[in-house]
Amino acid sequence: MSAVLSRASQKTSPTVSATAKLRRVAVIGAGLAGLSTALRLGQQGYQVCVFEAAPQAGGRARGVSHSSTTLDNGQHLCLGAYHATLALLRDAGLDHRHVFKRLPLALHMHDGQHRISLVTPEWLPAPLHLLWGLITATGLDWKSKWWAICWMRQLQTTAFTLAQDMPLSGLLTQAHQTPLAIKYLWEPLCLAALNTPLALASAQVFLNVLRDSFQHRRQDSDFLVARSDLSTALIQPLLTQLQTQGVAVRLGTTVTAIEAFEHGCKLTHQQQEVFDAVVLAVGPHQLKTIAGAPTLPWREYQPITTIYLQFSDQVRLPHPIMGLCGGWAQWVFDRGQCCDQAGLLAVVISAHAPFEMDKAVLVTHCLNEINAALGNYDMTLPQAPLWTKIITEKRATFSCSPALKRPGPQTAHARIFLAGDYVASPYPATIESAIRSGEAAAQAIARLLG
Repeated sequence: MSAVLSRASQKTSPTVSATAKLRRVAVIGAGLAGLSTALRLGQQGYQVCVFEAAPQAGGRARGVSHSSTTLDNGQHLCLGAYHATLALLRDAGLDHRHVFKRLPLALHMHDGQHRISLVTPEWLPAPLHLLWGLITATGLDWKSKWWAICWMRQLQTTAFTLAQDMPLSGLLTQAHQTPLAIKYLWEPLCLAALNTPLALASAQVFLNVLRDSFQHRRQDSDFLVARSDLSTALIQPLLTQLQTQGVAVRLGTTVTAIEAFEHGCKLTHQQQEVFDAVVLAVGPHQLKTIAGAPTLPWREYQPITTIYLQFSDQVRLPHPIMGLCGGWAQWVFDRGQCCDQAGLLAVVISAHAPFEMDKAVLVTHCLNEINAALGNYDMTLPQAPLWTKIITEKRATFSCSPALKRPGPQTAHARIFLAGDYVASPYPATIESAIRSGEAAAQAIARLLG
């Protein structure tokens, strides 16, 4: 979940040069960073080949088959401020309305005793829609509302920019945010956007997300939920578009070594090939598996666990997305309302590692937290799901800490580039950041090769 912008992504008809047609570029990794890189290079006429070690494309946005349905490798949520993502869809010939269901920002946060609802109106422009949402929020006392509004006003005067980055917990204390507002508003948003606990999270990156979500257009703060699993909604259409551009995508092909020289790079997989440039669109921890690839001093990651709970088709939550506070889980998505998978709930646990716990205990714990929230509506779930599926990405995102040094697309070798959601950006690790990084790598290659 999380937010971002790119002017360069709005150029829909790059010029295809005669020089580009003669240049070969390898992209290693078929996640969204790699696919974005390939699409932009293909538009410019380069001969592009994408290598993916896995049998399917998508990376952390891939589909997982289970019990005659397709799940996402983890529950994803995009924002209306994901301009590079929306531009990529447009340039690939996709209508974003067919890919995403757009939901105006509504936060329904719960624990066993308390419920807070903040709903923004569609008829007010930004940032007035957020002001209205704060004023009319139910469950927040007036002290919490007042200090939240004062803080947002102060951030506007400073252009959401800090003189020096710091942990978000410290900034919230400085801004006189109440414990109630922190627990039910700022902490859930921080975990959703940065997947990093408050005490460790970069305040500046969080402010970047707030700025682009709430200060420009009202629809920038909308939630965008894929209408089906991301493999079907996004990855397969992108692969089809790449095919029309003549981009080769080799799945199940592991690149084991790169040998860089002055005028190109030699890749070793089942065979050896020479390319004019290479983009490494894999995670930092995966670079060490490729001999000759640059290594990054990257150790801090945060996990995300998604617990899928399938009930009968009649089970429906009061809201498409509900927040859970004070326990292990932060969000529960009703995929029946979001993407027509009736009775299927997706529970998200961010920045916490319950993957060594007994699965039955974890499922029971999540059910208890959801039922505690549903008590506010005099509802309860059936005693047992029809089936469950737990998916944990132990390295779902980097730990988005203050003043974190993130690499740019260029490496020490002029013909080797990086792409991925960890590459330097004002934003945290998101789908948008991955797509932006692919565009940045493509632009750097165009400058190099002409």
